[in-house]
Amino acid sequence: MNDGKQVGTAERTWRRWGRITGPLCALAVYLLFQPSTVAFTAPAGAPPRSAGSSATMVTPQQQAEQTRVTAALAVWIAIWWITEAIPLPVTALLPLVLFPGFGVVGFQTVAQEYANKYIFLFMGGFMLAIAMQRWNLHRRIALLTVLSVGTSPRQLVAGFMLATAFLSMWISNTATTVMMLPIGLSLIELFQRKTDLPGAARLERSFGVCLMLGIAYAASIGGMATLVGTPPNALLAGDLYQRGIVIGFAEWMFFALPLAIVLLITTWFLLTRMLFSLPAVDVSTAAGVIRAEWKRLGPMSRAEWLVLSVFVATAAAWLLRKPLANWEVLVRHAPMFARVDDTWIALLAAISLFLIPSDLRRGPFLLDWEAASTLPWGVLLLFGGGLSLAAVMEESQLARWIGSQFAEMGHLPVFGLVVAVGLTVIFFTEITSNLATVSALLPVLFAVARRGDLDPLWLLVPAALAASCAFMLPVATPPNAIVFGSGHIRMGAMLRTGLWLNVVAAVLIPLFVYFCAQHFLPFQGSNLP
Repeated sequence: MNDGKQVGTAERTWRRWGRITGPLCALAVYLLFQPSTVAFTAPAGAPPRSAGSSATMVTPQQQAEQTRVTAALAVWIAIWWITEAIPLPVTALLPLVLFPGFGVVGFQTVAQEYANKYIFLFMGGFMLAIAMQRWNLHRRIALLTVLSVGTSPRQLVAGFMLATAFLSMWISNTATTVMMLPIGLSLIELFQRKTDLPGAARLERSFGVCLMLGIAYAASIGGMATLVGTPPNALLAGDLYQRGIVIGFAEWMFFALPLAIVLLITTWFLLTRMLFSLPAVDVSTAAGVIRAEWKRLGPMSRAEWLVLSVFVATAAAWLLRKPLANWEVLVRHAPMFARVDDTWIALLAAISLFLIPSDLRRGPFLLDWEAASTLPWGVLLLFGGGLSLAAVMEESQLARWIGSQFAEMGHLPVFGLVVAVGLTVIFFTEITSNLATVSALLPVLFAVARRGDLDPLWLLVPAALAASCAFMLPVATPPNAIVFGSGHIRMGAMLRTGLWLNVVAAVLIPLFVYFCAQHFLPFQGSNLP
């Protein structure tokens, strides 16, 4: 959801109630929650845990009290996230204040999660994306993709969706949508003028809404394919890394890219063949509009070639890192290959952008701090807030208590659990921030999985993927809001189309997770089908 947009009276009231009910609900939870059913005993040989400011052995009574306080504060944070009572990044700072302040854990325990390695992976990806946008490389890639697919309405929608999805794998969904929108609007205007085409009236009604929805949905779908494509994916990787489970860039991409492709094709088919049924007529003048945009860019500059080279090298390094690390001869002669990880590659690429000049004589560097400072710092804070909340829930054993309450769920069929998680997140994230939803749910789902002796990836992976599938409401994601503001989409059309796609995603995600995930992701061998 977008904090920067104008808010109406209803939304202001909703946020005001959130500011009030968050602390009140926290107080109610503290007074009513009595975790006496859990035996808070430390494992044999476990070191003392930091309680507040002094490292002392925590008694079961103290542990129960800390669990109680953590539950109350977690409810407060979750309510403020869900209602956006204050800006989401500011809410993400609450763990730094509340948990040390109430003596649950020390400040260092909370603060260290804001420097999780996956936060720096995402930071490096953001800087690479900013460099692409600074030199207009992203626009050139988009126009070239659209020019390559054809000039019928169906082909044009396919081209826009393909270009949008590819770009959103690497740069933010919002930036991709903003960039594609004016190009799409110029095409819609062209179709509105072409009254001599067969079925012109139907084409004029359908093409605009179909193209706008296609751009928004493709931005969300494309982001699912890579760890840097959308915040929930990176948050999942960071949360699992806390728990000793490492998902590499290539591993995630080999699993999620086929899912994104199938979902993208299905979305295109639903939009152009079933819901809006675009006619298969050729509009050769449409190519002229795209070519005119292409000509305005001129020939590729040296800066564009250099940024493209860094981008290709980075993507190749992400994909080849693991095979190279397993090549014994290479590792023997160059041991650094065994130590390199995806975050190291991302930061090396980002730093290189500050060192490579766009022009050897007088040009600026490919990236400077003025441009890099436009990083979405709030998203990085949200990562830290979500990871710190998960860490404190684990440290205080609240996650263990939650898992014990859902112990029976862990013994349900795996496929049923995957479906239930996917459905819940898909429809819940329609009204809440996808990152806030995932931040709140990941520690709970991990506790449920552990209590039921399930590999946590069965529940956490569908939750992260489903968070990107909010297709029904304009407020669900920034891409939806951006295209809705174009004036070519009615609320009913977005609701109807989004409901279809939510159902499709609720089917495809569990199927891919259940049948494909264990072949690519680091499952531990528990409950494999």
